[in-house]
Amino acid sequence: MKVISKVRKKGIFREILKAGLLLICFYFYTCLSDVYLFLPPMIGLLFVFYIQISRDNLWILSFAVFVCLIFFEYDHDQHAGILPLVFVVTNWLVIKKFRLLFEENVFFVIIYIALIYLVYFFSLYSFGIFNGVFNSDLSLSFVYYIFYESCLAIIYEKIKYQI
Repeated sequence: MKVISKVRKKGIFREILKAGLLLICFYFYTCLSDVYLFLPPMIGLLFVFYIQISRDNLWILSFAVFVCLIFFEYDHDQHAGILPLVFVVTNWLVIKKFRLLFEENVFFVIIYIALIYLVYFFSLYSFGIFNGVFNSDLSLSFVYYIFYESCLAIIYEKIKYQI
């Protein structure tokens, strides 16, 4: 019985360390992306990470991802809670269905990231946060964000089992 409790405590401790590291890294990255505007917000990479941790039922890391998302929304003066809701609904309605129809594929990582950006900005638009006007000049930066984060997510997908 002591062996099981030691293993469980070690696993929870490791998960708390990973969550703390995620929060610290995301905080510093968000600060850097506020200074250097060419850096994408990493919403897509967080979504790919969220898919993995929700599949593994790692609740502490899921909570850390939601804290990162709420911090991102507060930092960008958005309504807090929309992005975590988009993550949960998209994972529940779309991603789990894709996993049933198709096997895990690197190509679908690009679709996941594009989908999360489209759903998020559509939800912001539908809630009227853009005041009914959506600036189409941002479309090139969205393509850049999707491309950059897709490349990082593909790298993450290739090395996630080695970590």
